[in-house]
Amino acid sequence: MAAFSDEERARIREDLIQTGRELMIRYGPKKTTITDITESVGISKPMFYRFFDSKSNLYLEILRCESEDLYETIRDALDGVTDPCTGLERLLGCYREYFENSPLVQQTFTQENYRELFRNISTEELKEIRQEGIADILPFIEALQERSSGPFADRDPATVLGVISTIALQVLHKERYDEYEEGYYDQTMDLLITSLATGLTTTQTELV
Repeated sequence: MAAFSDEERARIREDLIQTGRELMIRYGPKKTTITDITESVGISKPMFYRFFDSKSNLYLEILRCESEDLYETIRDALDGVTDPCTGLERLLGCYREYFENSPLVQQTFTQENYRELFRNISTEELKEIRQEGIADILPFIEALQERSSGPFADRDPATVLGVISTIALQVLHKERYDEYEEGYYDQTMDLLITSLATGLTTTQTELV
């Protein structure tokens, strides 16, 4: 079996990630097979396992890449921001944009058989991956807390992250909002983000 150069391995791995992402968005993670992916990339199915242990491992790597895009977007959005209210509003806006523009992430949240998607991944590994994701986002929250004297200043950053993550729930029900009235979803999301950012960073003294 011919050995790959480092450049060839990097290229094939990236092709598998990008092609896997496109097919999983189109057909869903459960219906997309390894054969679908390898045929599109132009490699054999056995060769796939030289890069990933299973489709679940590839799926997790795709989600990791999606998360890295979110972290980079947040870094750019918060660069130079000193006002905690503005910073939190931008952070919430990044979460909104991330979930709205990440159909694969949306599918992950809405899959009824979520555990089946990761049946080849141990519970311990999944827990470790979730903890890694939390650890990556907490510094952004902690930096805003240090500059704030509002209600969330002394809260557990992980709890604050839980509140921020409610944005995802609204995105998942976007169609229901728009069934009520055109533009209702955008109006609701704008008000929710503004209210959360202002409410969490405003002191009682400032409210008087």
